Amino acid sequence: MKTSQNISQNIYLKPKERLYICLILQLCTIIILLVPTLYTRYTGKTVILQTRPTDPYDTLRGYYVALEYDISRVETLKKLPGWNDLVRQYPGINSQYYPVAEKTNLYVILHSETINQPWRPLRVTTTLPATLPENQVALRGRYEYGSIVYGLEKYYMPEVQADFGNQDIFQTRQIRLGQPKRILLLFKIDSQGNPAPLEMQVTDTSMNGRIHRYRF
Repeated sequence: MKTSQNISQNIYLKPKERLYICLILQLCTIIILLVPTLYTRYTGKTVILQTRPTDPYDTLRGYYVALEYDISRVETLKKLPGWNDLVRQYPGINSQYYPVAEKTNLYVILHSETINQPWRPLRVTTTLPATLPENQVALRGRYEYGSIVYGLEKYYMPEVQADFGNQDIFQTRQIRLGQPKRILLLFKIDSQGNPAPLEMQVTDTSMNGRIHRYRF
């Protein structure tokens, strides 16, 4: 009887001890989530993509910025070498509107033609290339609901919300007139095709080309 009482006393944790354990578990969870991103930031290659708001009339949703890229569109990728092989290997339910099976993973090979300029898509592949030239990278994406997502589409950025309210940095009127500002996303990409955002740059054409920089 005494033995069972001793065991139950040892198992019972004081409130402070339970709090410490919860904090430690939360800290471990945060570290596990951050380690891949930190690894990519410190070991990956810097890539630049030109982007634009997903919806020019609703660029900011709360404190979030929603972006899309040319390589997010099937219309762009289907012109590249390797797309037809992807469709044959993972056919979708509709060849016109949903040509690829949902949740299909793919890699878009990007290449750099000029320093400090946006990288451009070169080809599509279903497998990660073993080696690539120095001016090329493989960006991992996934086909979802008619477009390709890369994990570079949505960001929590309160400072952008403030600038948008004060200066209209995205200049919605120019977007409606077909003259949107230049928006670049700088990110690191590791050897497995995983991206980690570094900075968003918005060129302000109304202020002699001043660049607004928003770091992640």
